[in-house]
Amino acid sequence: MSFAGTVGDRGSDKTERIHTPALLADWLDQAGLLVRGPQPSAALHRRALELREAISRTFQSVVAGVRPARDDVAIINAVARRWAPRPALDAATLTLATERPASVQAALGRIAADAIASLSDPEERSRLRSCGAQACGAIFLTPAGRRERRWCSMARCGNRAKVATFRGRRHAPDS
Repeated sequence: MSFAGTVGDRGSDKTERIHTPALLADWLDQAGLLVRGPQPSAALHRRALELREAISRTFQSVVAGVRPARDDVAIINAVARRWAPRPALDAATLTLATERPASVQAALGRIAADAIASLSDPEERSRLRSCGAQACGAIFLTPAGRRERRWCSMARCGNRAKVATFRGRRHAPDS
């Protein structure tokens, strides 16, 4: 879901954070999803943003309790089917071997596969929440067994909401 968060203020003035192929490569590298390699093409950058938006809309639909658009699900499935890494067993530890993908395509496939895993898990789906701040639109996963959060970040969205409530009370006409 953090890949979907590469757009700021999704609910109002969208702020694109990965507006170039170089920024996409940097983000994937910083997220531990890419071994530094060749710069992604403009077409692959567009495909990544298309995947990101499909993931975001699908998670938003699930949180809202409505069926996601078939086209969005098809995009996620197509990227996962084409580029998702295949599971492998580490011979020494008998654990799932997780290598950093060697290409942007493999990194995007991993993101798509992770979205599919989250969306197909009923327990994880039940923990998905949408930020309560109107201008945000972020989706987050609440920790299991914890009190429910109302905002993606208390420091940003929670504080803004509390300030707005306070100002609304202060400037409300006396009854």
